[in-house]
Amino acid sequence: MRIAVGQLWQETNTFNRNPTTLDDFARWGMADGDAVVGGYGSTGELGGFLDGVLDWESDAEFFGLARFACWPWGRIDEATWRHIRARFSERLISAGPLDAVFLALHGAMAADGEPDVTGAILELVREELGPTVPIVGTLDLHANITPRMIDNADVLVGYHACPHLDSFETGQRAADALEALREQYPRISRDSRRLTTIHRKIPMITAAENHNTFTGPPAPLYETLKEWEADREVLSAGLYMAMPWFDVPRLGWSITVTTTGSEGKWRRHIDDLAERCWMRRDAISRVVRFSEKDVVDRALAAEGHPAVIGDGADATNSGSPGDQTSLLREFLRRETIPHGALTFLVDPQAVAKARQVGEGGEFDAAIGGCFAPEHGDPLPFRGKVERIVRLEFTLDGHIGRNLPIRMGIGAVVRSGDVTVLLCEKTGPGSTPRLYETAGLDPREFGIVVAKSPAGFRAEYEPFASALLMLDGPGCASPHFQKLNYYDVNRPLWPLDRIDRPEQAGWC
Repeated sequence: MRIAVGQLWQETNTFNRNPTTLDDFARWGMADGDAVVGGYGSTGELGGFLDGVLDWESDAEFFGLARFACWPWGRIDEATWRHIRARFSERLISAGPLDAVFLALHGAMAADGEPDVTGAILELVREELGPTVPIVGTLDLHANITPRMIDNADVLVGYHACPHLDSFETGQRAADALEALREQYPRISRDSRRLTTIHRKIPMITAAENHNTFTGPPAPLYETLKEWEADREVLSAGLYMAMPWFDVPRLGWSITVTTTGSEGKWRRHIDDLAERCWMRRDAISRVVRFSEKDVVDRALAAEGHPAVIGDGADATNSGSPGDQTSLLREFLRRETIPHGALTFLVDPQAVAKARQVGEGGEFDAAIGGCFAPEHGDPLPFRGKVERIVRLEFTLDGHIGRNLPIRMGIGAVVRSGDVTVLLCEKTGPGSTPRLYETAGLDPREFGIVVAKSPAGFRAEYEPFASALLMLDGPGCASPHFQKLNYYDVNRPLWPLDRIDRPEQAGWC
């Protein structure tokens, strides 16, 4: 069996005005041909898929299409998007006969002039290969599902976990779906009504802090998905809570089921689950957040250490630049912080300044506010450069499985009780591994900042004395009504007051 494999992965925050360029993808790992499998065949969804296929088809041959992956940021610029499309098209044309295609995708990815990159790449593959070659893709559970995605893929398989600890398992589930398709092709084909994907859109976006599928309000909903997928006639069941900082048409939660069973039966099941989702919208959006002063007061009052503060609005995991200084300002106002405070900022100019003065040198420069000055000014900061490091590590945990992380050069600068890790490039704000790579042990500090709304709990909760959420500024602000949404369909809860989903005729 000859299977083409590829990856196109990024979560786009359309409120981050800084474009994602080809250099961003190159730094995180572009590949094509044999390098797709050879370089990234053990990572995340791609690794899970290859593992799953080899379990049932030991002689499978994998043809590498292309891999473009980078950390969440702003829209992909037009030239980069043209390059990505051209590379996938060239590889498909040169592939020769294929039995199937697997794509590791995200589902909330936008480019200049293209609000649905995921749907567009699936459409490109379908147009190149025709209707009979099965296409299977994986998605983040924050994907924004569109008809274009549904129409051009045979099966889409989404994460079932937030924090995202199941990327590898999601790839394995995609392999299982392809095995089911293989067993039934051509008896079940795209032109046959016996294989159906049912899609229901729910007109709402909700607070990411409460998207926890293990202990949060959505947990019972995802248990239902697992029950559905245990049914032999279901190839995939997905609940997608949608990336909320994604100003594109048809933004909202989605439920999907791909089945060989009765369409009427599964539509009733989906309607029931949609009602349960709608009834949980208030509970999911009920998040306790604190101002900079209050969150530091509470962190200092916590028994033991470290108290971990989740900065959701400036979350690099949500495509915010990670350059906001409001919480750092509050740290610097405090006379003492027992065991010290630890945070990080993405600021390449500040890193260059630290490298200029060198380890042991005196640092005196404005930091932060470089990518999103509309949310906060740069902050004068004086301290000592303790360490210059290369920020490269392997991520195993939320979002990543054997995922190479490349954040450029980092500089550890300390001023009194406050330690700042200055980062040249963006990267995962949810993991202690970032600090550990710079020689810092977050367990030893009194207060630690994670730039993440929810995923940080997976790695910090086991040793944190308290978990607190900041109500601060940033491109991933949880105050949706204060953001300028222009392209979403309306009405959309909570941007608009609607009592029933049926009031949103667009979905």
